Amino acid sequence: MSVKKDEAIKEILADYESLANLVLQQLDILEPLIINSELHLSDEQFSTMHNNEVIINKWEVKLSDKIVNTIVLYQPVASEIRSLIALYRIIISLERIGDLTVSITNFMKDIKSEAIYASLSDFISNMMILSAEMVKNAMLSFMNKDMDLAIWTIRNDAVVDELNRKMLKKAIGKAQKAEEKKNILISFINIKEMVSNIERISDHAANIAEASIYAFAGKDIRHHRKKELEEKSKSSDNE
Repeated sequence: MSVKKDEAIKEILADYESLANLVLQQLDILEPLIINSELHLSDEQFSTMHNNEVIINKWEVKLSDKIVNTIVLYQPVASEIRSLIALYRIIISLERIGDLTVSITNFMKDIKSEAIYASLSDFISNMMILSAEMVKNAMLSFMNKDMDLAIWTIRNDAVVDELNRKMLKKAIGKAQKAEEKKNILISFINIKEMVSNIERISDHAANIAEASIYAFAGKDIRHHRKKELEEKSKSSDNE
């Protein structure tokens, strides 16, 4: 039983790595587009992202089933159950990040004013760069049982939120000066939705980091994140 259990968990982790790499590939396609203020994917990029999205959805279902079956069939010990439950939560967030990358590209192609987009590109680029880094560090925090990376990811969720607020404030100021121009307003709407999806990527990265902390520290900080981080900081300062 123990050998089969170990093999099942090893297989789950291997499948998780495949899923994570696909999600990272989606981010690797999207990030340069946003950094370079490009609004349209090439045919190859479009095909890759949509093919990846189909595979990601299948991996999410497959892995969720494997995790449930492993818990039911092999009765893992408490620490293994925590890791599997954390992984289940991570997989859901990864699938949603995959969805969001495709949604962002759809909003990008509907932006009518390249000039307006370019004027806000610094905010959008910074949000995308930080959100992608958060996803990568969150996944590393789980694989390496790295508390510091998990905490860094959770803290930077607030930074992305603040960038979003500043970008929207600047956009509103421009909209008031040109509210009669339909294309500009349509662009603002699509930019707002695009940026909201980038912000959600950072939210899911924070969720992954929280699941990592649950896996290796046994603490669920989802509903009292700020308090837990303050306690961790004090503990680190005293060491």
